[in-house]
This record gives sequence, C-alpha cells and structure tokens, in this order.
Amino acid sequence: MILVNMVYDDEELLEPYEWEDNDRYLEFYYLPIFRVTTDVLHDFMYNRLRMKDCEDGVYIISDLHYHFVVEIKNRTITQRGTITLEQREKVRRIAHTLSYTHFQYDILEEAYEKEFGLTRKERMKKMCLEEVIDEIFVVHYDLFLDICKQLDIDQEYPGDQYIALKNKIEKGYSSLHELLYKELVQKG
Repeated sequence: MILVNMVYDDEELLEPYEWEDNDRYLEFYYLPIFRVTTDVLHDFMYNRLRMKDCEDGVYIISDLHYHFVVEIKNRTITQRGTITLEQREKVRRIAHTLSYTHFQYDILEEAYEKEFGLTRKERMKKMCLEEVIDEIFVVHYDLFLDICKQLDIDQEYPGDQYIALKNKIEKGYSSLHELLYKELVQKG
C-alpha cells in the first residue's frame, strides 16, 4: 500500500517531516511509476501544464533523486502528493530499472520553487513576514527605517534599503526571521 499526502496544484508539496494528522491522505495499492529527467520532474512539480499525451490517472514521477505523485484530470495536474521516506526508497529502486518516459506538454504558467528544509510553520511565518515588510515599507515608512537602522542596513535610496532587507531574509529561516516575526507580526 502506498500512502500519499495530497495537496492541490496551487499548494506546496509537504515533505514527510511536515505531515500533520489533519492533512489529506490517500492510499493506493498500485501506482504506475515514470522515470523522467530532472527538468521534466521540475516542470511537473512547479508548473501548470497542459498534457498532450497522458491519460487521466494518478502516477509517481521520479528522476531517481526525488519522487512525488501527480493526479492528472482533463490533461492537467490537479493534485500533487508526497510519499513516505521508506516508499521513496522502493520507488527509487524500481525507477532505476525503467527507461526514461518523454511526456508532451505545454507550460501554461510557471511557479516559484519551494525552499526545502523549512517546516510548514517556518514557511508560513516567512511568507507572513515578507508581506508585513512590504506593507511597512509603503504604509509605515518610519518603522521600516527603524528596522533598517537596527539591522545596520545603510543604503542611500529607500528602494536599495528595501532590497537589502529582503535579501537578508531571502534564504532559510533563522533567529533573524523569528525576531522580526515576533516584533512585526505578533506585536503588530
């Protein structure tokens, strides 16, 4: 049996360490596995596609390094899902024996790649923090300048200060993110 944590196509895939009891889990006894190139895997993972030669169904997509599940309906990916770490190892062994499958599709819309290594809660806090920083730059400029001063961001132009602050929080989730989140989101 294959346990899949499914999310809709506009949601981010959840890694097994992020799974929670109230997630949407589906069980399958069998899923076809397709071995694809890393580029195709990324297209399936991040983009909205219009499939040209794929039947509706639920499939596992693998490039031997990463594996996830897609549900295709009406020639588009409607849901994606992740499998457990143990199941990934089984899929990797099977996919290693397969030849590459070439899908025909058009990319309708590209999405941003997910930043791996963050928990679901950290990603949500980070997204909220980024939105609040955008807001204070526009609406509460004095607070924005105060934050820049505290973080030793000293640029000549406001736009440069904004970019410097955004660059400081662009990667990962650190104590700086947590501090800014508590100061700007929880107290605000």
